[in-house]
Amino acid sequence: MISLGRYQLQNYLRTYQYIPPFSIFILCLVVNYTFVPNPILDSFSFTSIILFFLMGWFTVTLFHSEDEGQKMITILHANGATPYHFSLFIIAILIAFSLSMVSVIYPTAIHAFAEEPSFTHLFLGFLSHVSLAILGIALSAIFTRELVKNKQNTWWGVISVLLLTLVVATLKDSIPQMKGLILVLPPLHLSLEIMTVGDQIKSIPSKFYWQFIWILVYASFVIYVFFFLSKLKRR
Repeated sequence: MISLGRYQLQNYLRTYQYIPPFSIFILCLVVNYTFVPNPILDSFSFTSIILFFLMGWFTVTLFHSEDEGQKMITILHANGATPYHFSLFIIAILIAFSLSMVSVIYPTAIHAFAEEPSFTHLFLGFLSHVSLAILGIALSAIFTRELVKNKQNTWWGVISVLLLTLVVATLKDSIPQMKGLILVLPPLHLSLEIMTVGDQIKSIPSKFYWQFIWILVYASFVIYVFFFLSKLKRR
């Protein structure tokens, strides 16, 4: 599995398809923290949403880094499609962890905040970034070529589902009919609610941990659905 993951990461790096989303990520960080001082949790909330969308881009380009012929050869060497796709998810999650760390460390290092962030601020910021990044990976994987044949539909699907998730999260209190749907739709709103608690927070309530856990459980379920549907499609 380690050799497979190393090969796929090296192959992805050779495609240079990661450069556009990575460049946009760096640009958004730099622009967001150009003017100081900034609120801590509100800033982390904004950059976590940016990462949520960009991980969709990373995921699609990662899953499509090999052409169909080379993909089949790699699957044969990997002894099946399941380890092949599992290693791709691992790489995507490692990217998510790395960019989440950068999102928290960069503004702290340049003193971009109005006050020195505490460990509580930094930990909440990291949890917000990494949970939404993994949620973005899971939702985007459903629209990769393993399940969607038309490449154009892949991009429209990814953009649509990520935008819909954000719209529902922001309008759930304004439209009563959405309160029932919010239980089954991607729980991006939980992270947004947590990050509005204010910079005066001194400790993390246990409720917040459970909300972040639910985001990760939801993402894990979507990834399971990906493997289930891809297995059905191969039969």
